[in-house]
Amino acid sequence: MSSQYLKDTPSLRNTFGALFIGATIASMLFGITNLQTLIYYKRYPNDWSLYRYSVAILWLLDALHVIFSTHALYYYLIDMYGNLPGALGNNFWSMKLQLALNVAIVLYVQGLYAIRLWKLGRHFNKILPWFVFLAVAASLGAGIYIIYDIYITPNITSVYVAKRSIYTFFSLIVTTDFIIALMMCYYLRKDRGDTKFSPTAAIIVTLMRIILVSGLATSACSLLALIAYIVWPESLIFLGIDYALPKLYVNSLLTMLNYRRKRPSAESVADRSKHSNPTVVRITPHTSEGDTEDMDIGIPLSEIRVSRSFDHMSAHSDPKGPLDYEVQE
Repeated sequence: MSSQYLKDTPSLRNTFGALFIGATIASMLFGITNLQTLIYYKRYPNDWSLYRYSVAILWLLDALHVIFSTHALYYYLIDMYGNLPGALGNNFWSMKLQLALNVAIVLYVQGLYAIRLWKLGRHFNKILPWFVFLAVAASLGAGIYIIYDIYITPNITSVYVAKRSIYTFFSLIVTTDFIIALMMCYYLRKDRGDTKFSPTAAIIVTLMRIILVSGLATSACSLLALIAYIVWPESLIFLGIDYALPKLYVNSLLTMLNYRRKRPSAESVADRSKHSNPTVVRITPHTSEGDTEDMDIGIPLSEIRVSRSFDHMSAHSDPKGPLDYEVQE
């Protein structure tokens, strides 16, 4: 009887071992998220408020995801040490919360991509962005569905109960990622056609590559989690893969934001104007007889200061005669 029970119990390697590997990879990706967040706020301190606040919110959600994932692993691996069946039979609260945060981060990032596509679509095609909004709305519905199934699931090994919601959610986010990547590349390619002979073209090509690669990375991770769930439905391998999914979404968004061309601020423009070629006043003095001297004086306009005694000085003109001046750009 006991041997049959142990045979039916999933192995530690395919359950919490997979979760541990996934959490380790997710922690490494969170370190990259921290670096990219610092780069973003350093490069774009005056960026659009939606992006600035969204980056902060996503970083906070990502940090909470790491905290709850670590807390759940500590409970299962330390507090429930030596009691694998008991650990598998308990759906701990932090495990549920980290799964809900996972879904929230994915949908948040997809929503930001949809808004960016809508802004780009205003200049090219106003109908196509609505397809992206419909795809994101479908993913949102599937996300709410899977969160509900997570909370009614009695334990983490009973994920087969949520089979329909898992299939629907992962299929929709893979499709939405693919649509977003294609639409981004389409709009950027049209923009590249308008600026074919400008330096902006190289930046647009780089953005196209980044968006395509990041979109393929998130789609591949979601598809891999879905395949793992289909092949090993009684294991937690798909959850280990799913641990890294929100980190890939956040990093793909930050990479796209950080590789944009930085708009020059008013201070930088003023600073560059100080170092540009100044306007020069050319002065040719005359002698008292009206002859022009062979002396040509050039004074930068920025170094000329207007004095209140100018009128007084002009009243008592130099005995050598008046000065002819010409402003040269």
